[in-house]
Amino acid sequence: MKRIVCWAAALCASLMVSTSAAAGGGFLFKAGLTNSNMDLNRDVASVLSDVFTDSFFSDFTCYNIGFGYRTGQWNNFKLQPELVYNVRGTRIDEFTQWKMAYLELPLNIQWGLDLIVMRPYIQVAPFVGYDFKNTISDTEAGNALGEYTKNANRFEYGLSLGGGIDLMNRIQLSLCYSWNFGDVVNLDSYRDDISGISRRNAHCLQFSMAYFF
Repeated sequence: MKRIVCWAAALCASLMVSTSAAAGGGFLFKAGLTNSNMDLNRDVASVLSDVFTDSFFSDFTCYNIGFGYRTGQWNNFKLQPELVYNVRGTRIDEFTQWKMAYLELPLNIQWGLDLIVMRPYIQVAPFVGYDFKNTISDTEAGNALGEYTKNANRFEYGLSLGGGIDLMNRIQLSLCYSWNFGDVVNLDSYRDDISGISRRNAHCLQFSMAYFF
């Protein structure tokens, strides 16, 4: 899995180098918020609620930070490969949090209109990533799920859709929604112990601000 991510990183780097001479291109630094949920279904919630009376599942807001490169424009299209550290997860109960920290490589394909002082755009971005840190709170609910979540699938791949606006070719505000097509964790072993739990995947809403330099 790590080898796949390394190859993807090399591809993004080559894109940056090959387009460095294109007009309007530039490096960027970005940071923002990620609101996510592991999409555990109602069966999971109801089963765990029977075991842990105070358990619930809700969205969890973490953060994302990274850098990238935006190419010049061709027929209103631009490419923006990035390397992003993205932390997301879910809140199981008042005291229990499950966090997964991914190093992601999205390739943002943007189409926008250059209005001189601003450039509104829409984008689609396939991405791959690798989970370098997987933690769950040391509570009754966390300990019950811990031995299963620690074996979560480290590799991810998916797609995000969104848009944003470039201001004065220096500031970029963006909003996107991401789908992880792979299973985050295989809970089949836990399902053998407590019926009604299935494998689920993750979705997240990301808001970011980038600065070009």
